[in-house]
Amino acid sequence: MTGLLLASTTAQAHSGQANPHGITPRPSTPAALAHELEQRDSATAALQQHCSQLITARLLDRHASPVLQRDARQTLQVPPTTQLEIRHVQLLCGSQVRSEAWNLYLPERLTPQARHLLANTHIPFGKAIGEKNFIRQRLGSHFTNLPPGIDLENRAILRRRTDEQGFAYLIERYTTAALDVRKPQATSSNADHHQAPASGP
Repeated sequence: MTGLLLASTTAQAHSGQANPHGITPRPSTPAALAHELEQRDSATAALQQHCSQLITARLLDRHASPVLQRDARQTLQVPPTTQLEIRHVQLLCGSQVRSEAWNLYLPERLTPQARHLLANTHIPFGKAIGEKNFIRQRLGSHFTNLPPGIDLENRAILRRRTDEQGFAYLIERYTTAALDVRKPQATSSNADHHQAPASGP
């Protein structure tokens, strides 16, 4: 009986089913990752499916190029004088960098609580806003001509669910660590846990 139970458990582990903690296997290709991200409005929530720890944000800086700021204002349809906050972060599963993001947002269109969390904590952007409070308008995905170690770039607008007013312009870059890429020479000891930030968009 014990042998049958062990065999059943082993079969489930290799069948791709989620484990008891709800963690599912990472996608194996950038296209599969892009498809998975399309199923959620929050990229943090999508990444969380593959991490047994809480996804955290490492704040890198609050800077973006003038061109990127111009693009954000034009996309969000606000004048150059409108206040625009910038949050440049890496999203981590433990110590492993899964993505890097530039979040350019309009604080006046957020709740006081969301503004406080974004300004004073390391909570990921989508979690600070709350996935039930926004919808994602996808602007496109790119798989080529990306910095080393980056396999996918997504651009999007986040809109308030209540009135569909845009409040954030996002550029998200996903690292090879977000994929389940199996290579004979790869081991857990040589994984890049502290990936340097990518060059700006």
